[in-house]
Parts: sequence; C-alpha cells; structure tokens
Amino acid sequence: MEIGLTEAVRKMASAGALPPAQEGELLFCWDLSRIDFGQRKLLVVSNAATRLCAITRMAAADWRRIDEVTLRLVEDAVGCAGLDAGCYLELAGEVRFSKTHGRRALGCVNDLSRMLDPAWIDMGEKLQWREMELLNCRFISKCAGHEGYGVPAERFAEDLRALIGRLDELS
Repeated sequence: MEIGLTEAVRKMASAGALPPAQEGELLFCWDLSRIDFGQRKLLVVSNAATRLCAITRMAAADWRRIDEVTLRLVEDAVGCAGLDAGCYLELAGEVRFSKTHGRRALGCVNDLSRMLDPAWIDMGEKLQWREMELLNCRFISKCAGHEGYGVPAERFAEDLRALIGRLDELS
C-alpha cells in the first residue's frame, strides 16, 4: 500500500525526501492532506481511485506517528464502506510513503478538504465519523479511478470485489 504525502503533511511529520508514487493499482494508493482550522489541524486520507476517505483531528504528538495514524485511518475508511479492513490490508501489503498520486487524485483530496465546514467538525472527537459517513456513503462525486459520478464507498467495494475476482482467476 502506498501513501502519498502532501508537502504540508511531509513537513509536519518530519519525513525526509519522498520517492515518486510507483504503485500500479490505484486501489492500494492513498493520499494524505492537512487541513488547518485556526490552531486545530485535521488529517484527511483519501483513496486515490475512489475518493473513500477518513478524517481525524491531529495532536502535535500524532505527527511523529504518522505511519500508525495513517494505517488506522485506512482501516476506518474501509470499515466505513462496510468492508473487512483486515482482508484489504492483507491484499495491500506493507505501507510505503511516497509523493502524491497525481493531479486528479490530489484534486479529489483538495475537494474533500474544501467541503469540510469548521462549524460541523466536532473537535471533541478524534475521528470525524459524521463527516466520513456523509462523504463516503451519501456524497455523489467524481474520482480519479472512474468516469462519471458515484458514491465513494460503493465504488471502493466494487473495485475491491473486481480485484479479488481477478486474483481468484489467476490462482
């Protein structure tokens, strides 16, 4: 699984130079973006193929554990789609950090960031389940991995089923 870090996230996480994105299967690619609401910071992780996302409030210490936080967010996003996160993570493999996955996928992350309203964010909660459910299961949008409009959770489930089907055919 490849995680693309925006420059703002890379700096907050004190990560060194990042290699370019190399993962061929966009379903296993995620991009991270930081959103600032005054002194409060949120982290958004979005699947590069489907726009499935997870959102969390970040404390200063969380940035030093960006690998753990990211893995938990991917699990939460996959779970929000009603899928088995363990199965997905097994297929995805080990986590690698890279630069982001292209303009179209990064544009989707930026769109998600702009849709978040500080008035709706519950800073008392770490995970932003209400926004995740809205953006993943009710919001109809375009994404990098599909033509036309669709619901991110449904597209992610379809792509995962298709990938598992292709793997079954090979074995």
